Amino acid sequence: MSAHPNPVRSILVAFALVLPLAGCSGILTNKTPTQIIAPQVQVEPDPSWPQVAWQLTVMHPGASDMLDSRRMAVMPAPGRIEVYKGVAWEDAVPDIVQDAVVEAFEDSGKIIAVGHQTSGLNTDFALQLDIRDYQAVYHDAGAPPDVTVTINARLIDYVTSRAIASRTFRQVVPASGTGVPAVAHAFDSALAATIHDLVGWTLSNGQQAKENAATATH
Repeated sequence: MSAHPNPVRSILVAFALVLPLAGCSGILTNKTPTQIIAPQVQVEPDPSWPQVAWQLTVMHPGASDMLDSRRMAVMPAPGRIEVYKGVAWEDAVPDIVQDAVVEAFEDSGKIIAVGHQTSGLNTDFALQLDIRDYQAVYHDAGAPPDVTVTINARLIDYVTSRAIASRTFRQVVPASGTGVPAVAHAFDSALAATIHDLVGWTLSNGQQAKENAATATH
């Protein structure tokens, strides 16, 4: 189980007007009214995922300085990353991703135990994550953006520190509008789809590694 209350089931709080974009120097301050966004990431379990008898630790994800924050990142033009002025996630992006991944495994009912690295599990595998994209990308002025989520994952045998498998997961979800609520919903959908693929991949590869190890000892 996760070591602290998970924010991803919370509600979307205090949406008001759609505010303009701010550059990277536009750090949120107490002088700026802030909309706090609590993500709602719903990952639907897949009955085809294998049932496993091992435990998993989800490590805290790595991210660039721009993504390792509570700011909602946006790319208004190729190669230029800015943030939405006056808007903040409820938690830093790596924490949101980690909590959502742990909860997806818990809700799947397919694994004995899963938790953060601080949970004290007698774990079999560690899941290392690197967040490469987590931003809204605008292609045409005035048109809704596409939200891009890209996460690289490595499944590690916790005892031997050997990498079992590695894969990059990417989802692009078009927002239904240019307003902050519509963009935030696209973030939720893109992250949920990414985590869905990630959970199935992890369960399958971890189980295959366990079966291979059992065969090798006989």
